[in-house]
Amino acid sequence: AYICGEETALLSSIEGQRPEVRIRPPYPTQEGLFNKPTIVNNVETLAAIPFIIKEGGSSYAGKGTEKSSGTKLVSLDSFFNNPGMVEVDMGISFKELIYNIGGGFRLPVKAVHVGGPLGGIVPVSKIEDLTLDFESFQNNGFLLGHAGVVSIPEDYPMVKYLEHLFDFTAVESCGKCFPCSIGSVRGREMFEAASENDHKIDRQLLDDLLETMEVGSLCALGGGLPLGVKNALQYFDEELKQYFK
Repeated sequence: AYICGEETALLSSIEGQRPEVRIRPPYPTQEGLFNKPTIVNNVETLAAIPFIIKEGGSSYAGKGTEKSSGTKLVSLDSFFNNPGMVEVDMGISFKELIYNIGGGFRLPVKAVHVGGPLGGIVPVSKIEDLTLDFESFQNNGFLLGHAGVVSIPEDYPMVKYLEHLFDFTAVESCGKCFPCSIGSVRGREMFEAASENDHKIDRQLLDDLLETMEVGSLCALGGGLPLGVKNALQYFDEELKQYFK
C-alpha cells in the first residue's frame, strides 16, 4: 500500500497489523518494530553508502549545495525524449535536468508534478527558476520530495487531474484520521461534479477543506495533498476559474 511509505505504517504492516499511521511520540527510534528502537531508511539512502565508504563522507557532502548535499535519483516519465532513472548532483539547474538530461518533452506539456502525488505542480514557465534542491523548491512554493517527475499534457484538463489526486488519496488513505479519509472523498466529489455535471465549486469551502487536511492529517498523505492543488489554483487560474462560483 502507498501508505506504507510512511515509516510507522510500514512497521505496523511488518508486524502483521493494519498499515495505519502511529501517533508520535514515541518515535520509531524510541519504540518501533515490535516495540524495539528501530531506524527506517529508504533504498536511496542505503544506495549512497558504498560511495561514502569508498570515497569518504566529506567527498559525498561536497556534492550539491550546503543544505542539500550529495546526489539525487530522479525518475523521468515517458513524456521525456530520454525517459528513465538518472542520478545527478543536488543543486543542478532544473532546466538542465528537464531539457538537457531529459531531452525535453516529446509532446506538449503544461506542467510537471514533482515529488509524487503529494509534491508540487510546477508550470513549465517556472522550470528555469528552479534548481534541484530542497530549499529552491520550498522557496518557490513547491516540494522536491523524491524528485520523480510526472508530466501533465497540454491537452489534459487540470480539473480532471485534481480530481485524480483526491481520488488517489481517498483510495490509499489508511482511514485512521478523518481529515484525510473523509476530506479526500469530499474533494474528489467537488472536482468530479465540476467536470461532469457543470457544478460550481465554492472556493471558500475548498480552501477550508485544504486547510483541514493540511493541518489535521496525521501524516503527509492527507497533509501533503493540498500543496499540488494550491499550485494548480495559482498557476492555472484561467483554466480553472470556470469551475468555481
